[in-house]
Amino acid sequence: MVDGPKDEPVFVLSTLPAGRAERRLAGVVVLLSLAVFVAAVPFARQPLPRVTAFIPAYESALVISDLITAALLFGQFSIIRSRALLVLASGYLFCGLIEIAHGLTYPDVFSATGLLGAGTQSTAWLYMFWHGGFPLAVLGYALLKNRPAAAAGLSEGFAIAASVVVVTGFVAVLTLLATAGEASLPPIMAGNHYTPALIFVVGAVWALSLLALVVLVLRRPHAVLDLWLMAVMCTWLCDVALSAMLNAARYDFGFYAGRIYGLAAASFVLIMLLLETISLYARLARSTAVERRERERRLSELHAELVHVSRVSELGQMVSALAHEVNQPLTAIGNYLRGAQRLAQSGDAATVQAAVDKAAEETARASAIVRRLRDFIRKRDAVRRCEELGPMLEETVSLALVGVDRWGINVEVRVDPRASAALVDRIQIQQVLLNLIRNAVDAAGGGTRLALVLATVPADGGMIEMSVADTGPGLSAAVREKLFQPFVTTKRDGMGVGLSICRSIVEAHGGRIWAEDNPGGGTVFRFTVPDALAAAQEEAA
Repeated sequence: MVDGPKDEPVFVLSTLPAGRAERRLAGVVVLLSLAVFVAAVPFARQPLPRVTAFIPAYESALVISDLITAALLFGQFSIIRSRALLVLASGYLFCGLIEIAHGLTYPDVFSATGLLGAGTQSTAWLYMFWHGGFPLAVLGYALLKNRPAAAAGLSEGFAIAASVVVVTGFVAVLTLLATAGEASLPPIMAGNHYTPALIFVVGAVWALSLLALVVLVLRRPHAVLDLWLMAVMCTWLCDVALSAMLNAARYDFGFYAGRIYGLAAASFVLIMLLLETISLYARLARSTAVERRERERRLSELHAELVHVSRVSELGQMVSALAHEVNQPLTAIGNYLRGAQRLAQSGDAATVQAAVDKAAEETARASAIVRRLRDFIRKRDAVRRCEELGPMLEETVSLALVGVDRWGINVEVRVDPRASAALVDRIQIQQVLLNLIRNAVDAAGGGTRLALVLATVPADGGMIEMSVADTGPGLSAAVREKLFQPFVTTKRDGMGVGLSICRSIVEAHGGRIWAEDNPGGGTVFRFTVPDALAAAQEEAA
């Protein structure tokens, strides 16, 4: 883990702290490698058949593995700008490039003496350069891994490009030294057998690998990458020991076993990076799915809350009018009861009964007003049922005009017999109608005659079209363009969410809502809802 640009922690695969499971797995791999090494040592000098095709196959696998590993490590360097990762990636790039030169110069593979003008010593020296260069890169990584990230001076792309150029040039120089400059190097091969000088050269290479391993172990804390580099260096030591120290010549048991160790060493870090990438991707996918579900749930809750708040806002605008509306039946009840008391004293039982009946009617009227408002304001889950539109429209009109001076307001309800029942949530559709009616009344203003027509007609696709037409001032083009967007309002104290919520409710019912000019002046709001009869027929089918 390192700090990001704004002190935000950034986790990458190569810096993930090593846990108990990772330590146990790396330890098992190391112990298994050592066990196989100990078992192979007695047979290291055993001659085996000469299979020249083994070399190009082995070298090709190494080149692919090392170059992919280098690319992944360069990618992680570009994220956290760690100098240690840049050095290690360069080390893997060095291995991939020098392996190409090693394979091309190998005797009897592409030609009797090898390509690139190779001599009898070229391949052996390229092997030593190769197996000495990579431990140096690991050593550099171990010494730099706890250093802070590079300053934001040069770009990551420039640093990577410079590394590629330097490593490529270095490999070219070493290849030239091992081929054209072969005569200046001590002879370490005599045909396919080793000379006494080889033991000193390969001993230095082996000691360099051991040094890199020791420094890695001592440089704490250990990341997951550190553990697998330790496994790589242990296997690397076994590779060098079997194929260049304990065996006798090319193509014996130690030669083949050492090459297999080398292939395993080249694969460890690559496999770790790929597995960690897959694991990280899986965690990211699960986290994204959970976050998406949580976001959808929260948006659903917020939408329901906003719908509820809109109803509360509508009720808040009617509170004073509600007191006046309910006060009328309460006053009538009081008058009827006082009259009944006086009539009871005169013994006129029939007139007393009539007065009590009238008081009961006014009580029911007040109760109905309160019940409609309570049902409207109550927060509950949406429930769609078959609703008769005629009574629902009449009740909505009564609710919408609570406390409104009805002088000059003429309301007409027209229900087409073919469009008389809808599959809707009654309270939500009443909220849409109430919002449209009160908008029309507010737009007309007091003292102005207003005609309101609420109508239903059949529509295509098993829908019913409901409309609220008014003879008010109408809508300007600028307002109509943004009519159903949130927080757009022409009211001085409006919230600007009423029509937006109306659209959400209608669309949740599978319909749509729109506005158009009323031919007689004013505006017509139209919206569609499912036809209950068509829905029932579809379900039966």
